[in-house]
Amino acid sequence: MQNNQETKTMDIGFIGLGRMGFALARSLLKHQQRVTVFDINTGAAQQLAAEGAVIAPDVASLCRSVDIVFTMLPGPKQVKQVALGENGILRNLRAGAIYIDMSTIDVDTVDLLNDAFTQAGFVFGDAPVGRLAMHADRGESLFMLGIDAQHLPTVEPVLYRMGTTIHHCGHAGSGTRTKIINNMMVLCYCQINSEALVLARSLGLDTAKTFDVLVNTTASNGQLKEKWPKKVLAGDLSPGFDLALGYKDISLASSAGASTQVALPVCDTAKNVFRMALAAGKAGQDTSCLTDYWAEVNGVEKIRL
Repeated sequence: MQNNQETKTMDIGFIGLGRMGFALARSLLKHQQRVTVFDINTGAAQQLAAEGAVIAPDVASLCRSVDIVFTMLPGPKQVKQVALGENGILRNLRAGAIYIDMSTIDVDTVDLLNDAFTQAGFVFGDAPVGRLAMHADRGESLFMLGIDAQHLPTVEPVLYRMGTTIHHCGHAGSGTRTKIINNMMVLCYCQINSEALVLARSLGLDTAKTFDVLVNTTASNGQLKEKWPKKVLAGDLSPGFDLALGYKDISLASSAGASTQVALPVCDTAKNVFRMALAAGKAGQDTSCLTDYWAEVNGVEKIRL
């Protein structure tokens, strides 16, 4: 439910200005928030500085000047380095500040962060992002928030400056667990959508007419209906969700299944498909490029609307 309550402006730190992080930080600036940013990609930080952000010289100095800090980083390795490293967040966060990780990481890492920050007397939460990069551009992201309920009045108003929907999934770590499951389904859809469209083309069906049927029956899914027409079916393979990150995310789900002895045969198969597409040179393309990949494998003309 949207929170329309106005709260005092906080000093916000944002670390990680990739495709999604940049859009989220920009949304904060559009809502006249005080934002300090840091990324090893200085170009992204400079773009936001032109819109009102302050650029921190490093993680440590950023953490000493903010009330709440967000990280949006590629994976567990980078999150642990930034959060727990010698010059990282834990050792430099000022008293009373809150740390929220928005990355998609594994269960062990998010639990490690929660334990480390809690033992040090800090509030920790995780808020992985749902929906697509284009939604983040419009300030319409969804957040899967894991944090003790007593901190919701402080954290939720800030998240609503970046998106429209918050699902409080439970205690810290619950957001990450939910995101792993969510992305497993999203990434499996990439394979299902691609197989269906390639088969339709091979059967001589009109792509536009077939697509209209698929998105208006129970076969429809958000990836096919919202993303495919704007990405691969429009010939745009620029990474709204990079295939390599998709492989990382579906691997997290596969590993979670293995660690809990839960069989995930479709997930594991889709993970191998992502690996095959990466080996075929699709790294750096959007996850929807699987449609092109399977068209190429099957000798079918690339499918466009």
